[in-house]
Amino acid sequence: MTFKQRDVMAGLQRQIRLLENHYHSLRRQFRVLRCQFENDPTHEWDDFTPAEVDDLVRLNQRLENLEHHLRAVGRQECARLNARVADPNDPLDDYEIDATLHFIMREEDPDFDDGDDNFLTQRDVSLKYDESNLADGVDHRETVIPFPGRLNEMPHCWLFHDLYDHSYGLEQPALSLQDCLRVGQIWVDIAVRHQAMLDIATGAWRQPEAPT
Repeated sequence: MTFKQRDVMAGLQRQIRLLENHYHSLRRQFRVLRCQFENDPTHEWDDFTPAEVDDLVRLNQRLENLEHHLRAVGRQECARLNARVADPNDPLDDYEIDATLHFIMREEDPDFDDGDDNFLTQRDVSLKYDESNLADGVDHRETVIPFPGRLNEMPHCWLFHDLYDHSYGLEQPALSLQDCLRVGQIWVDIAVRHQAMLDIATGAWRQPEAPT
């Protein structure tokens, strides 16, 4: 197989993946659109039972705990990998630590499909250098929004705020508070990527450049 043939096949594979992602996005959009017809959006923040408010409070608490876990993992991995980058005998040049969070609907949800991933949305978070808002001790609650019950009186962690307030395209939409209640599990995928440069002429690993 020639390089050009491999390149064409790789391009087709990428297009297939894009089509699959688009298919799942359309299914999610259909569910959202159906909910908009079935529910009156003017009552988005009002029609919650005390039990539902408790469930949203619990979700906020679970996400806050997740933030502390992710930040601890990031700090632990950074400390270990920074030492490797600083070691002149180690080929490691740089690294990235990323977490992908898939928010999965409850199995008892009417739209749950055994043949689907059942992702309501996802979030991508960098765990390198403590640059994110995770576990920053800040109340990220939108004060201009009248949240129901206790949600209007307690701090909102970053992940909870990000979940209902920010949309990052079709694959990572914001969730209404009603859809937040549909979240049953969060699939946490943490990836550490090692980066190094191998010089073909010398066969040596290129050492990281010293900071200026």
